[in-house]
Amino acid sequence: MLTPFSKTLRSLMGRGVGWLLLSLAAITVLSGLLAWRAQVSLGHLQRADRINRTLPQLNRLMQDLLNAETGQRGYLLTQKGSALQPYRDAVLGLEQRLDELVQRNPDPMHGPRLERVRELALMKLSDMSQTLRLHESGRHDEALELVMGDPGHMDELRDLLGELLTDLQSERAAINARLQRDASQAELLLLGGLGTLTVFTVLAVTQVISRTRAAERSEHRLRGIADNVPALIGQFDRHGRLLFANAAAARIFGFEPETAVGKTLEGLHGAQDVALMLPQVDRVLSGERVEFDADLVVEGQLRHFHQCFVPDRGAGQPEGFYAVSMDITERRRDEVRVSRSEKRLKAVTDNLPIALAYVDAEQRLQYANETVRSWLAVNLEDALGQTLEQLLGPELYAQRRVQLALALQGERVEFDTANLELGRLRHFKSIYVPDVGAAGRVVGLYILSMDITPMKQAEAQLAQLASSDALTGLPNRRELDRALDSALARQRRHAREGRAMALLFLDVDGFKKINDSHGHSVGDEVLRAFAHCLRRTVRASDLVARLAGDEFIAVLEDLNRPDEAASVAAKIVEAVRNERMAGLSVTTSVGVATLADGEAPARDLMALADRALYQAKRAGRNGFAAQHWPGLDSRH
Repeated sequence: MLTPFSKTLRSLMGRGVGWLLLSLAAITVLSGLLAWRAQVSLGHLQRADRINRTLPQLNRLMQDLLNAETGQRGYLLTQKGSALQPYRDAVLGLEQRLDELVQRNPDPMHGPRLERVRELALMKLSDMSQTLRLHESGRHDEALELVMGDPGHMDELRDLLGELLTDLQSERAAINARLQRDASQAELLLLGGLGTLTVFTVLAVTQVISRTRAAERSEHRLRGIADNVPALIGQFDRHGRLLFANAAAARIFGFEPETAVGKTLEGLHGAQDVALMLPQVDRVLSGERVEFDADLVVEGQLRHFHQCFVPDRGAGQPEGFYAVSMDITERRRDEVRVSRSEKRLKAVTDNLPIALAYVDAEQRLQYANETVRSWLAVNLEDALGQTLEQLLGPELYAQRRVQLALALQGERVEFDTANLELGRLRHFKSIYVPDVGAAGRVVGLYILSMDITPMKQAEAQLAQLASSDALTGLPNRRELDRALDSALARQRRHAREGRAMALLFLDVDGFKKINDSHGHSVGDEVLRAFAHCLRRTVRASDLVARLAGDEFIAVLEDLNRPDEAASVAAKIVEAVRNERMAGLSVTTSVGVATLADGEAPARDLMALADRALYQAKRAGRNGFAAQHWPGLDSRH
């Protein structure tokens, strides 16, 4: 029959073994969870690393293509081969980099778009190469037509690159957020496991430590468990002398558990590290449970630990304490890598010539790069949390109100705006990308804004160049055709009121001889002076255009009678004869075609004026001849 002592002993032993087994199970589950968490985090980090390698490639690709397009536009503006130098620099090795970008990123999510980027970029490079070949072969007009006839590859390419950059940045932000959440959850799980382990270990040790041989066997089993848990466990008395250390602690700190027993904290870790831990030791010996992070030098290397000190309570004051530590060196390194990655990303976004921002569903600013700060001249720390209306002001906010509402409803919005800043008109292209949460609800907006003022100015210059003559500044043949069609349309209305119009065809008498005798530079000066004289002689409302070479056209509208055109022609002939151009005496011949109704086709009216010009030439030049649509003529 069992004695009360034996019953108590067996009860204590069974209870102690049960606590130890439960502790082992908890640690096993905890280890599995932590290993699983680490594997998932590693996958996220690898994905983030691929994204970090891809983003600079995409940014450089965007920059190279924009530089190449700048070369094309420069060529369009100047028609000089030197203007294509940005194109030559940009496309150097671009095709190889495009192949590497597609081959190194076999991601099924982004692969098709990367392949499309490569396809569009090669199409654009083919167009650019054709432009260069046409220029080098002297076929400038065909090169210009090829540049101006771009089918939109660059727009689709910029859109695809913008979407890829946005998607990759969003994915990277999601990965960083997930890693932070996983780290926090893992830390809570670890702390909970450590707390559980500590409680279980203390309960098991306190129940078997002072018992008989059975208790010693239980202690032996406890050591076996402690030696196999993924934690550093030690027990110290009130004087900081080691009473117990598991194998993990001995392995990490490089001592034998048996020979280390009795050593002080200073003897185990060194005076410098112990000085950092003494405040925590004082707290635990006062009865407080303490958790903290410590950086210790182990075998010449800095390692990071999360430590938990638990009082070893006796009848009164704690008799010592238990130290449970987790080596979090790798986690800290991961955090440092993530932090460096975020720092690099911030450095990139802060130096982009694009304003990047994020606002929540209430349109409050949560993030902005340095470009936003410089454009709005605000302190970013003060601006965070403010609404867009507060930051932009009522007028600028009103320009974007409708687009913001559409984006907050889940629609991707792209639009242009223009506003005056410091007396200067600036143009911006903005893109609003909804941030859709897990529930399908828009939780915020990514805002991208680019200053496209130089592009708009270039477009205006191109439009002006496309419609004007580079030498004289007069409208060119294309603008003349457009204006003449409009004038004939107006004449159909004026004819009902008995009014007329006229078309004057002029050239410089003997212009080829001027070029041959004095050179083309003098000839150009004569043409500029002739254009100026012609423009000065006719009314401000009359159209004067250069057709080609030394041929000019003047369109006279809203005449009271057709013969008023003859007076204008005579006035032009006299003005040219009386003015020395480039130091030379110059004369002109004028062909006049008049129209009293509005039914003459533009081409036929031009032909009629041309015939009148040749009549004036045959009559001896330095004069004019007039023909009235469709038949009468006169010579002067």
